[in-house]
Amino acid sequence: MKGLITKSTGKWYDVKINNKIYKTILRGKLKIDNQLTNPIASGDYVELIKNKNKDFIINNIHKRKNCIIRKSNRNDKGHIIASNIDQLLILCSIKEPYTKISFIDRCLVSANYYNIRPIIVFNKLDILNKNELENLNIILKNYLTIGFDAFIISAKYNINVHNLLKILKKNKTLVIGNSGVGKSTLINLLCKKSKQKINPISKKTKKGKQTTTFSEMFEINENSFLIDTPGFKEFQFYGIEKNEIKYTFPEFNKLRDKCKFNNCNHENEPNCNVKKNIDKTIWKKRYTSYLTIIKNL
Repeated sequence: MKGLITKSTGKWYDVKINNKIYKTILRGKLKIDNQLTNPIASGDYVELIKNKNKDFIINNIHKRKNCIIRKSNRNDKGHIIASNIDQLLILCSIKEPYTKISFIDRCLVSANYYNIRPIIVFNKLDILNKNELENLNIILKNYLTIGFDAFIISAKYNINVHNLLKILKKNKTLVIGNSGVGKSTLINLLCKKSKQKINPISKKTKKGKQTTTFSEMFEINENSFLIDTPGFKEFQFYGIEKNEIKYTFPEFNKLRDKCKFNNCNHENEPNCNVKKNIDKTIWKKRYTSYLTIIKNL
């Protein structure tokens, strides 16, 4: 029996087969992995068998098309956030809480590295004043100019969400973002069977509290899915090398052929065409993100 992992909670996995959900556990030999904290994630396809007690056991994990991996918070292993996805929706807000540009850019690096289409969505349009909206439109314009899909919405009041829905149809989309940006609100809006818990923003810190503790897949409609994830402060890379980062910035790739050195890292090298174009075709905030990322690696 081939099924789709829709939820992973501790030792239990929900597997969907023909619109029916089976509670399953993982065969012992599949639990051992020296590189990953979790051998299975939402989006994986697996094979089920029954044991002597007639419990369903995951006996095999199918080869993945792709996956998004980040460094575990507990150790140096990798943690799979989701597998076999078509798109990565980076949900952000510039107010209550504020999403750093560097966080967005780290998510974009990971999406480009794993060849997954990224979508940038700024939520909470309803709480922005005129100046904040003007600043957000500048940020949006810069990302659109690079070539990314980017939207401004209010999930709370269902403003502009119909534009986003068009590119979510017939895709498996992973939703990622800081705690409090509105992931659960958006998923509850788009997925009829979702009843994700929503906590208010802290009045003191203006930051969100983590409400989601595991990844779970929800159905928008037939063949259209959203995968919810726990919110986290930083996106730590796993398995991505420093010298690979420059290739994940598409605006750099258009200019690097005219750098003096073929292996230019766009840092301190002379006659770097990328550095020459900062504040021209290169958005300075993005270049600053790039330097921060490679410094941390």
